[in-house]
Amino acid sequence: MTWIKRFSRFKSDFLNPFTFFEREFNYSEAQSWKDQTRIDQSFIRLAFLLHFMMYSTLAIPEVRSSQRGGVYLGIIFLVNVMGLVLSFQERFLSWVIHISNVIIIFLLMNLFHESFYHFRDLESLQIYNNYFLLISFIVIFQMFRLKKGSCFLTGTVSICLHIFFVSIKRMELGLDDFPRILFVPDVVYVLCIVIGTSSVIIVKRLISISSELDLEYKFIQQDLIVAKQVQENLFPGKLSIKGIRYEVMRIAPNHIGGDFFDFVQLREGNTGIFLTDVAGHGIASALVASMVKIMVSTMPYILKVHPSRLMDYIDDSLHKQFQSYHASAIYMFLDFISREVTFSNAGHPYLIHGSFSKEFHEVETEGAILGFGIKKPIAEQVKFPLVEKDRFFYIRMV
Repeated sequence: MTWIKRFSRFKSDFLNPFTFFEREFNYSEAQSWKDQTRIDQSFIRLAFLLHFMMYSTLAIPEVRSSQRGGVYLGIIFLVNVMGLVLSFQERFLSWVIHISNVIIIFLLMNLFHESFYHFRDLESLQIYNNYFLLISFIVIFQMFRLKKGSCFLTGTVSICLHIFFVSIKRMELGLDDFPRILFVPDVVYVLCIVIGTSSVIIVKRLISISSELDLEYKFIQQDLIVAKQVQENLFPGKLSIKGIRYEVMRIAPNHIGGDFFDFVQLREGNTGIFLTDVAGHGIASALVASMVKIMVSTMPYILKVHPSRLMDYIDDSLHKQFQSYHASAIYMFLDFISREVTFSNAGHPYLIHGSFSKEFHEVETEGAILGFGIKKPIAEQVKFPLVEKDRFFYIRMV
């Protein structure tokens, strides 16, 4: 898209101020604050919008009655329009800004000088001199370019031009020396330089910090995506297990947690069902859950057929390796050969059991949270017959 087309689109957007400001001054990403070309473009366009405030000087009777005041303000308008048009070609924007500033400051000072040329006394000269304070707004406005030298350059030009015009007026009045009061605008220009430059330094430092935080945030987000994938891999896929039929209802949360379930399939055809919930959320909980999954899958055979001893093993491991983490868990061992169900519950919501001909009920058992090493055994072991069409519900509370 050529710069002429971009300017045409700008004109259509400019008719809708809300759309214009939302698109033109959208610096939501920290990296965009480092694009000096874009910042200069936004600066020029904002300056064009704000330059209309200069025409408020027409409210001053002396300016309004000036013979060439309209000419000067007209040239200022043309300079701003030219700068606006040139902002779309994305080159030499610094020159466009600096040259425009020099021309506008010179024309404004010349306007003030000619408007008050009839003053012939020192008191009136002091009043005339105070109007030069209006230039300080142009100096301080340069800080929006976020360049350290902008306020200094514009302020220096303003000081030199002000001294030049005051010198002319001093010679017209025949004064031998400069009254100190005449340097008040120059002092204000210096203050604007200091304030503007300091603000730019602070803002650029904040932008640098924000950029670092933004980069760190992206790394964290990538780590969270990987951790989320790790957590999802903790859950088994759809398995076909002889002797049981199961359904899983799981609402995947937005956060990463330490909950998972797994099937422990033994060589003789018996099956264990393990469900745990590591306390807390985040990557650490997910990693602890991964360690628990490894413990369950690699522990000795004798523990897999003995739920209470399995819980003791996990309790000891968590207590020794992860003292600041704890978990609730429930493990059920289905012995299809002897037709028995054996399970232990370590601080988890009660198992819900329902036989084919009876109502559902909670199987109340005693058991403590894993990871504290509170007692031995950590969870009571319960055994009852395995009847065809029995139903069991494991619940994990969010």
